[in-house]
Amino acid sequence: MSVSELMDEKDMAGVLVSVPAEGLLHGAVWAEPLGHGWTHPWRFAKSQLKAIGSCRAWHPGLYRTMAACTAGITVEFETDSSSVVLEARVEPFPRGSREVLDEAAECAFAPDGPLDGFSCDVDGRHLPCVLPEENDDGVTRVEFALDDPNEAPESNLQRLPGMGRHHHVRVWLPCLTSCDLRHVVGDGNVIEPVAARDQLLVIGDSIAQGFVAGDPARNWPALLATQLDMDVLNQGIGGQVFLPGSTVGLADEASPAAVVVELGENYRYEPCQEMRISRDIRTSLFEVAEAWPEASTWTLTPLWHLDETHPTHRNSCFAAVPDLIRTAVAANPGMHLVEGSRLLQASPVLMADGYEHPNADGSATIAERLAYIMHALAEPAETRRARAIELLTDGPREAFPILECARRGIGEVLVAKKGVCVLEVPRHGTFVWGTSRKVLREALDVFASRDLVCVLGSAPVHDVRRDLGLTEDAPCNMVIYEKQESLDVDPSLDIRTLTPAYAELVASHYSHPEYLAPGELEDILARGLVLGGFEAGRLCAFIGEHPEGAIGMLEVFPEQRRRGWATALESAKINEQLDRGLVPWGEVWPDNQASIALQEKLGLTVYPEKGMHFMSRP
Repeated sequence: MSVSELMDEKDMAGVLVSVPAEGLLHGAVWAEPLGHGWTHPWRFAKSQLKAIGSCRAWHPGLYRTMAACTAGITVEFETDSSSVVLEARVEPFPRGSREVLDEAAECAFAPDGPLDGFSCDVDGRHLPCVLPEENDDGVTRVEFALDDPNEAPESNLQRLPGMGRHHHVRVWLPCLTSCDLRHVVGDGNVIEPVAARDQLLVIGDSIAQGFVAGDPARNWPALLATQLDMDVLNQGIGGQVFLPGSTVGLADEASPAAVVVELGENYRYEPCQEMRISRDIRTSLFEVAEAWPEASTWTLTPLWHLDETHPTHRNSCFAAVPDLIRTAVAANPGMHLVEGSRLLQASPVLMADGYEHPNADGSATIAERLAYIMHALAEPAETRRARAIELLTDGPREAFPILECARRGIGEVLVAKKGVCVLEVPRHGTFVWGTSRKVLREALDVFASRDLVCVLGSAPVHDVRRDLGLTEDAPCNMVIYEKQESLDVDPSLDIRTLTPAYAELVASHYSHPEYLAPGELEDILARGLVLGGFEAGRLCAFIGEHPEGAIGMLEVFPEQRRRGWATALESAKINEQLDRGLVPWGEVWPDNQASIALQEKLGLTVYPEKGMHFMSRP
């Protein structure tokens, strides 16, 4: 007989073990007693519920119903039972959930089976999601058989209840609706609670709540917490945006070791003003940083979505949201920015509804990549930088740009391990070098820019082209001044450091303004990184440094060409970098034979273009 059947037999009650579910909860902030042994687990503090349902919220009614859902909450225990029953009262799906469920049910990429319910992990083995029917008294008995059929003593035989080994059981409650709990009942002798783990707090919208992965244990916050060996406190709310005050009071109830913030996507659907949204994002992230200063905090820019199904409102400021998030994160030292576009490929196949909400495969991808990022960046940036320098100092010359950037403190070393190094220069792109294809592909998936990647060495070119869709391949010669001696510069020439006052003049004569991000020219001028040549007091030529430190931007005005200005300015720049303790280097396109000839004349080593590829989108 099943445990559920035994529960209905009066004479069999003594053979069962029963404990209140309230004492077995993980991922809940508090439990509300409802009488007669029933309790409702809440994943929000009482003070938060007031803010979520206040007039300041965009959709307080929707948020209140979503907040009652039991996403991320588990009932976890050790037992010698062979089968267990969880007594629950499951509420109907709220309207906000039902609309998405109905939409997902029509999508070709929706999960098979129920789109929400109860699922169970037993000794690391996952049991499928179920949504049992209610009994006549309105109680749902969720029963799971715990013994592994593959470990039966003999074919078609099972151990007697209470005679087998203890099982570690973790029952996941529904994500998209709420439920009350009463008892956990088993056919063994003991049901014992499991100690709480470190906590992962996830603050987000429906994508975090678990719409519509098809299994409460298979949405990305649950998978991420499992990979990190943490309990998840899932505070995803369908339809939510950055709401100041919505985390106030939670710090008195929860002390997470890590925090992930995933918000912003819902600005697509309504008119919104950039000024207000900017204020809300800044305030919300400041409140998170202030509440948990010791926690590692990771804030995501919006993930990929398909705009065709539900187009962005024409009066929405959603296009500005990623930059608003980046700016707000930068204002909170220690808070990490994660580019959401790097967590999931741009593919409807990974969406349960085809356009926005990840299915189980999409959720697994997000969790794997986010866990990789959190592990990689958990140690201090200076530690990663020092390791890159150690790995590459006697390494292949093709990896020199990463080594020199690390030495100069330019950009951030994201990955530095045997076989792969990745360095990102803000607003410029990602430099990657590697010999281990597997390790390199993992790093590329989560860290490589989707706009511009500089591949050092020829090995990873194919992977970058295939995995990132960067099909434009521009090989480039790397040139390095590998000597210690300064170069001769005619002392009669008027060479000066240019100031930001020359920005407009320099921009008007630069042949490749597309290489400069907005504000970049003004920045390098302010830092004194551009030298200018003057004739009769008027600027006639200049040379500077690219964001990665490479010497470049060499321009001689037409009327002053063939007067030695290119040689003089590059020599002066090389000398200046030598004085700063740097190794001068540059990037030259193979078809620029005049520049290659100049590099050779000045004594720089010109490396073959096969060792450096700038890869981008068409």
